[in-house]
Amino acid sequence: MVLLGAGAPLSASAQSPPDSADWVQVRLHHGTDVESARLTPKRHPLSVRLSSDDPPILRLSPNETMTLGRRQGDVYARHEEANLYARSLRLAPSNGGGWTLTLPSGSTRTYTGRLTLRPADSGAGLQLVNRVPLQDYVASVVAAEYGLGDRAGTRAMAVVARTYALFSSKHFDEDYDHVDGTASQVYRGDAVITEPARRAAQETRGQVLTYDGAPIQSVYFSSSGGHTADNEDIWTDSPSLPYLRGKKDPYDQSSPKHRWTTRVNRRALLRALSLHHGTSVDGFLLGDRTSNGRRATIRVLFSDDGEAAMEASTFRSVVNERVDGVSLKSTWFDARRDGPEYVFSGRGHGHGVGLNQWGAHAMAEQGKSYREILSFYYTGVEIRQLDEMSSPAAVAQDPLSPPVDSTAPRVGW
Repeated sequence: MVLLGAGAPLSASAQSPPDSADWVQVRLHHGTDVESARLTPKRHPLSVRLSSDDPPILRLSPNETMTLGRRQGDVYARHEEANLYARSLRLAPSNGGGWTLTLPSGSTRTYTGRLTLRPADSGAGLQLVNRVPLQDYVASVVAAEYGLGDRAGTRAMAVVARTYALFSSKHFDEDYDHVDGTASQVYRGDAVITEPARRAAQETRGQVLTYDGAPIQSVYFSSSGGHTADNEDIWTDSPSLPYLRGKKDPYDQSSPKHRWTTRVNRRALLRALSLHHGTSVDGFLLGDRTSNGRRATIRVLFSDDGEAAMEASTFRSVVNERVDGVSLKSTWFDARRDGPEYVFSGRGHGHGVGLNQWGAHAMAEQGKSYREILSFYYTGVEIRQLDEMSSPAAVAQDPLSPPVDSTAPRVGW
């Protein structure tokens, strides 16, 4: 899970669940400059309002299409002869119906809940915020983030996704709690939801992970390589969290990412490092390891005979983002030069903190329950019902800030 700018400190201030415990507000198509879109309600009518309390100013019947866009400082909604302009518009289907959103690129997704339309903060685009029912959001995230098919692992992922949704708001903007990509959790709307994912969300309804009575930062990743990591070893500016402790992980053996090798063009890698540092780079040396085996630092060698220490997580992100077709799957690696290439041999996939998804799958295959899975990967946690907790519920810490990894298919990779 996750992927934000490195180095943001953790705050101990308490936070309450975003919006409410029944809804999550998610910015759609985050990272895309959306200049226009077409919206079509599916089986129920849709109303357009200036605010939640205002009467409808336009109604759209099922399968009718409305064009959304921006004109200077306003947004607009157009349907046949109707042209609505406002600083913001709220579009809500009746009876909890769904609607499709189609971009000029052809991308089409189906959502439930309400859509709020505003001008984007920068550029000439739109800000599209989906106020989605929590259960629909959890089911969609589970379908996108965990497709391994077992019941117990899928249920564990549902509890993790719900906890993260309600208590790990990244505070991107006061208008929304999360975005729909790996900077939060991958959310692709209603059409992607599988029956196992929806069933897992329902079977764990209202359940969240807590430590000492407070919700945790429920980070997760793909494959541990045989050992999970302490959070402070991966995100060096974060305090040690007692429920995010590294441990030997015997359940990762069957992961296809347990061990891996990748070859990287030397010239392309050095160019990427040079662009990152703003000066010519001639090479690098492998630095220290953490206690769990992952690299902590890389020594970057400059052309002027200088050098600098670089966090291994940042090194990984720079290579993944700037070298086409390359994926350093984790910071648990060795490297050697082979002529015009560097050869990286590594273990695991992702940051290594919290829930190991391939490990959860192996535990499920061995007959472990979702509660046993969660208790193994998060030290000392309890599963509690939201309605059993005080309101507002306190968050143990503000969210962790791992480095950006734009190649990551899951939160935190």
